[in-house]
Amino acid sequence: MYSTYLSREAARRLRHGSPWLRREDIVSMEGTPQPGEPVQLRDEDGQVLGLGDVDLEASPAVRRLGLPDDVEEGPIPRYLRHAFERRAQWVDDPRFCRIVNDDGDSLPGLIVDRYESHFVIQTLTRSMDARHQEITRALGEVAGASSVLLRNDTLRRRRLGLPLQRPHVLYGTPPRWFRLLEMGARFTVDLTYGRGTGYPYALRDLRRFVAHLAQGTRVLDAACGVGGLFVHAGLHGARQVLAFDADPDTADLARENAEANGLMGRVTVARGEPLETLTELTDTFDLVLLDTPGLQGAEEFVRRMRGALQRTRHGGFLLVVGYRPPLAPGEFDTLVASACEQEARPAFRLARLGLPPDHPTPVGSPGVDTLDAVALEVS
Repeated sequence: MYSTYLSREAARRLRHGSPWLRREDIVSMEGTPQPGEPVQLRDEDGQVLGLGDVDLEASPAVRRLGLPDDVEEGPIPRYLRHAFERRAQWVDDPRFCRIVNDDGDSLPGLIVDRYESHFVIQTLTRSMDARHQEITRALGEVAGASSVLLRNDTLRRRRLGLPLQRPHVLYGTPPRWFRLLEMGARFTVDLTYGRGTGYPYALRDLRRFVAHLAQGTRVLDAACGVGGLFVHAGLHGARQVLAFDADPDTADLARENAEANGLMGRVTVARGEPLETLTELTDTFDLVLLDTPGLQGAEEFVRRMRGALQRTRHGGFLLVVGYRPPLAPGEFDTLVASACEQEARPAFRLARLGLPPDHPTPVGSPGVDTLDAVALEVS
């Protein structure tokens, strides 16, 4: 196995938990490791710091693989087992959750979402791209996977400079349409062409919080996806829901999910772009849900946020979600405040919401959290 030698400061950061390092932290390298070939990370004195993936074309160039005492043999099956054990403790129903979340599960560049015995994976480094067969084999050994589907067709890959790939099957026969359960609600999702890896498990805590705000409300969901947020609003007492999604197939799924949960008498789902919807409507609502997938940048976020404020009645509630990227770390709060100021709408934060427990991230590593969310009371 090749060795890569790190500066003393970089070695110190690695020992204190940093999951990645920059190219300039490398003092010297032995050989030219191929993608998917782990290397021994060492300090300048030659002391072993653990395993890592090294890709000089990527930023960051060094990703810690596993923990410092790991050996070369079998980090993927070992950490998969650990990930399943963690979810069994943390998640109400671990049949439907994120099983591996990148550095938070010591498997940098790997995302694995579970749908009972079917697994959808996404790889976010060239090293993990080279391990598709190893990952598939490990899911069969550790979890008895019925199927493994690769979803490397997302904007996140493009932003990392990685080539997009069409969804394709790595093992078994995955269903395109899958019915999952979440906190008493039923959802049909599109594993092959749906958003991200099929269903946004990352929004679970937001869906839980919507239940506290929804009783007796009129709800607007401007980018509803398959209906995860508004369905939970309806199940917890919303009296009327108006929902939109830009994709007609997704809007059809949202309508189907409303019906499956007994909400069709109270829910209307239509096709519509979020900004156009927020601009063209004239009504105000008790609860406005503003998810922002596919956002182009900060300016568009502020425009959507201002439109959502215009649709929120005095004393109403606004739940807004932002993603990193395209938003920069620390930018979300500033943009929310700017939109409120531009609309002259004072707002009071009821809760700051984030990733649920099946999306762990390393402490002390800026930029690893991919989601910011806040619930506001708007006056």
